[in-house]
Amino acid sequence: MNTVKEQLTKLKLLVSTKSVSRAGSTLATYNADSDPKTVSDKLDLLGKISSLTGKASDVILHCPADMRTAEDAPVVAESLKKNNLNPITLMADLHVPRKRGVLNHRLMYGTLTSPYPEIRVASINQVLTSMELMRKVNCRQLALRIPDGIDSPGEKNPVDMLFGILKGLRQIGMKIRKSENMLLGFKPYNPSFCATAVPDWGTASWLCRETDQSCKIILDTASLLPGESLESVAVSMLHQKMLGRLVLSDNKLGMGAMPAGSLDSGALFRLFLSLLMAEAAGLNTLEDTSIELKIESRVGSIEENLLTAIENTQYALARASLVNLDELKAAQGKPDITAANRILRDAFVTDVRPVVASWRKDNKLPENPFSEI
Repeated sequence: MNTVKEQLTKLKLLVSTKSVSRAGSTLATYNADSDPKTVSDKLDLLGKISSLTGKASDVILHCPADMRTAEDAPVVAESLKKNNLNPITLMADLHVPRKRGVLNHRLMYGTLTSPYPEIRVASINQVLTSMELMRKVNCRQLALRIPDGIDSPGEKNPVDMLFGILKGLRQIGMKIRKSENMLLGFKPYNPSFCATAVPDWGTASWLCRETDQSCKIILDTASLLPGESLESVAVSMLHQKMLGRLVLSDNKLGMGAMPAGSLDSGALFRLFLSLLMAEAAGLNTLEDTSIELKIESRVGSIEENLLTAIENTQYALARASLVNLDELKAAQGKPDITAANRILRDAFVTDVRPVVASWRKDNKLPENPFSEI
């Protein structure tokens, strides 16, 4: 069994450039003067966070927000190099309307399922353009979310919607090179009021297999339906070898994204416990599990929210690492429910701050990164 410090070292965290942008509400977005405004500003901030924590040097870029044309790629590449950051993924944001061109306000009717043929073609071409930009910054992973659905029953029919997505994804999958891979994001309720084009995790897995053999699912903890078990969904995807990335945040009703563990630290603890149990069963390894910290800061300091997300995640992993999995399994096998729950409770209430501080000291990092910003 690995020590807590060994597990902390194995933990790999990613942060998107979107997580260093100010989020808004339905009322307004309250941008502060100190908030990063350009992609270079965002990458400078992420570079600072990485140097303070020893984590999150792997970043997720967005198209068109970070790169729109080929002329933008050298600027981004230089900023990545300056901050010792690795571009792991490029997210092609199909839902973002452009001021000029075909992809305008009509995106309200969908992308790959749009009733406008030119929108469907332009959406696929936008993904292919994103692939070319991805390669220019030495990135090998494309991510895509299909935001399509219907707001009222008569708008579109579900048969045509699924056919449209399947046809579009197959065209995109043909352009993925052997050295590249793809992630497909799924949200069961945003933004549609009536129905989404991709209704469940099983359909999302099927679409991945139909797109390309490398394609896997992005599991966003903010996208679970009420009553759905995060641990069960994650473990099911690991069994199917379909889990491409875990996206961690805390929120209510799918709006906004607080730092992971800030609202429900118990859920984060249970998730990491499930990952460690899956690792013990040979389903995955912690160091090969892609974990993104998603933050949409409406209030407070963006830097402090990022540091909080990293720290909370490390605390959750440290507590989960204290659980003796053999003892837990023996108690569950009897079954001795009280003993099993005491094992989990004792690990969860343990103060792991000293061991995380010691890990930082061993790695020549500030023991209190909050004091450095």
